[in-house]
Amino acid sequence: MKKFISIFASLLLLLVYLPTDSKAAELVNYPTKVNVSILLNANVTLSLNGSYQLSNKDTGNVTQVPPNTTISVKKDSAGVTVSYTGFTESSAKGFDVQEQISSSLSLARVSNGVTYRGSFFLKPNGSKIEVINILDMEDYLKGVVPSEMPASWHKEALKAQAISARSYAANSIMLTTTAASQVYRGYSGEDARTNAAIKETEGLLVKYNGKPIQTFFFSTSGGRTANVGDVWNSRQSDFPYLVSVEDPYENSPYSSWSETFTAAQVLKSFGFAETAQILDITLAKTGANGEVRGVTLKTSAGDKTVTGNEAVIRKLFPLPDANLYNQLYSNWFDIQVNGSPTELSVQTANGTETIKDLKGQKVQTANGEVSLSDSKISIQTTGGVVSNEGGTGITSVTLNGKGWGHRIGMSQYGARGYAEKGWTAVQILTHYFQGTTVSK
Repeated sequence: MKKFISIFASLLLLLVYLPTDSKAAELVNYPTKVNVSILLNANVTLSLNGSYQLSNKDTGNVTQVPPNTTISVKKDSAGVTVSYTGFTESSAKGFDVQEQISSSLSLARVSNGVTYRGSFFLKPNGSKIEVINILDMEDYLKGVVPSEMPASWHKEALKAQAISARSYAANSIMLTTTAASQVYRGYSGEDARTNAAIKETEGLLVKYNGKPIQTFFFSTSGGRTANVGDVWNSRQSDFPYLVSVEDPYENSPYSSWSETFTAAQVLKSFGFAETAQILDITLAKTGANGEVRGVTLKTSAGDKTVTGNEAVIRKLFPLPDANLYNQLYSNWFDIQVNGSPTELSVQTANGTETIKDLKGQKVQTANGEVSLSDSKISIQTTGGVVSNEGGTGITSVTLNGKGWGHRIGMSQYGARGYAEKGWTAVQILTHYFQGTTVSK
């Protein structure tokens, strides 16, 4: 009888400690895994609501995290230290917070205020902790599409955005949460309408010669997209699908725009003292549509030419708005000068000629021909000495342009316009990415 009681007690203890769900310790598999860097900070917290385990990257030790636990993470001399009630552990290589299979959705609220699906890698990065969100592509897109395009827009436009975002991510090793790759707001940003668009396009990618391409997109083209070679330092022949196309149905507040910059702002941007005088400003519009790839500023303190891709040109004229990334809308613009440009009319052997900048000009004097070393001069006339000093010069410049963004690939406002005209998502994408197909 005692033996039977002993066996029964042992079985009872075994039953007590057996997991109630046979899949409780099984990890969630992500068919198409993506990695998103979501936070970089010295101290991080994750409030876990669901089933997770903690894995030490140094030792391989695995610890089941109790439900509804907030874990604190800090960077210290030991590397990464994770702690919660009754638990503290350190690892030089960091920790994996791994999602386990459960009957309910597991979510984690991170100290950046955003809630995420999936798992996490708590990685040491210098003096800080980098939090990398690891999840399946289709769940990742749920946090991207409504962050990149209003969920209220036409469904075919949302589907085009979903396919484009999926193709872009498929060609990226590490993603971020900003427009540097794609805006991603995790589970906090999800919307049922965009979730449906993602589901209806599940697995679809944009391909060229059968291979997925990195599908760039942007807000507004201004009526026509750009050739990649006209705005980036890219060889056009390497990207035959990133060519300029018509965008006639776009209706955006950024289709055309006008911004004025004071002389002081322009001088500072080019590295001149604000006390200098702007004599002239010209554009090198080398793009097929007139995209600007160079700006030359002539001043009383010297001249400077800045050339570069669209990012370089846009940063020359910064707009004080973080929503615009503190730069000009696009590099497709014309320029208008305001004020009194410094101009002189001089008599030459061929008649009267207008000269904006006297520096470097050659003049005949009583002592022979000399070259002017400055734009400011004094001239003896029959009425006395006349000086060109004291003029106002150019007091401001106005840029009149089109579009918002790099203008390469798919215009989001343009996609909405095409969708409202009855185009399907596939038609929209194969228009913006010439010569491509859409398939799994």
